[in-house]
Amino acid sequence: MYYNLANECDIKLAHLRGRIGTEQNTLRPGGHSKGENDMKRTKKVIALALVLVMAAALLSGCGETGSAGAAASGKTYNLVYQCAWGSGGGPYQYASDLSEAIVNCSGGRVTMECLATNSIVPTTDMLQAVSNGTLDCAQTAATNLSDDSLGILSTLPVGMTFDEYMGWYVAGEGQQILDEVMAEIDSNVVAFPCGVVDSEILYHSTTPITCLDDIKGLKIRGVSDWANIETRLGASVVTMDGGDCYEALSRGTIDAAEYSSPSANWAAGFQEVAPYLTVPGVHQSCAVYLFLINRGVWESMDEQTQNIIKLACTAMMAQNWAEDRVANGQAWEQFKELEAQGKLTIYRMPDEDIAKIQQVADEYYAEKCQSNPLFAKIYESQQAYIQSVGNWSEAASY
Repeated sequence: MYYNLANECDIKLAHLRGRIGTEQNTLRPGGHSKGENDMKRTKKVIALALVLVMAAALLSGCGETGSAGAAASGKTYNLVYQCAWGSGGGPYQYASDLSEAIVNCSGGRVTMECLATNSIVPTTDMLQAVSNGTLDCAQTAATNLSDDSLGILSTLPVGMTFDEYMGWYVAGEGQQILDEVMAEIDSNVVAFPCGVVDSEILYHSTTPITCLDDIKGLKIRGVSDWANIETRLGASVVTMDGGDCYEALSRGTIDAAEYSSPSANWAAGFQEVAPYLTVPGVHQSCAVYLFLINRGVWESMDEQTQNIIKLACTAMMAQNWAEDRVANGQAWEQFKELEAQGKLTIYRMPDEDIAKIQQVADEYYAEKCQSNPLFAKIYESQQAYIQSVGNWSEAASY
């Protein structure tokens, strides 16, 4: 069984490595003076190093043996698994890739099929459903959880970038913080980071947004922390489901919307109803997905199966981001082609305005930390991680 498991993991890792070489790297939001090319090169080095570490970890984990192993115990696990995404899209595919990796690396002793959002319970009820056993496990983003403190576990406007989130979770104290948070909000659920996806487009709009002054008074779709920050910047924020944005733009109910990444936005057709586009996606430079599993189910598993699940989750963080970057690169070229045809105008928010967004966001987070101890615990840990690697990241850039 050892050799079968290792072979399955070799296949997944070869699949992962084959995608990394073509990748470009995420733009970091924020008003920094370093050039974009320097930052891109730095992130490429970091991303590739993280992928190699994850690959080595997955191989070593799949090769573990011992009396506690499933091979010795003969245990099998049939898991009811639902994700927070509709079938057919990139996020759903990433959730399916995770279940496939777990099944393959377990040699089939774990069986699980990825069910689309709302198949058994609504997305907003998934945490409770995992806790009470209606679902054995689930994949979601922390922004889908009801507690306003928790979105930061997946993303934060002008917060950590994809490589910083991976570093914080994999090598920093991110997993420890996640364990502590879950113990506080629902001790019957165990959680692991299991994916990270690319930056979003800032706005699709029916009127040009070239700088911060342009958003003042505009009706803009916004959610969570970003909605609060936009309000402070002068926008008239409208809260609505992402699926309603296309119709709202076409009818003039809103003037601008943030929705998702280039590939998702192209598929949604925003270029058909909004002739202006603004980057970078300072409101969401990335999004981390979480794997939730019922504690009773988790503790019933042998150690090897637990290790397979944890390592598959870690490996999927690199694979998801790599695949998402490729898809977004292709979609971005389609947006650029429309621009060349005179059918779309693309703007980049000026650096001084990004610095202003950072300043307003920092003030907002300081106030939120004062009133929300749980948010403060997560935020302070993330800021400490950024500071701990910041000097070397800058020194390593070229």
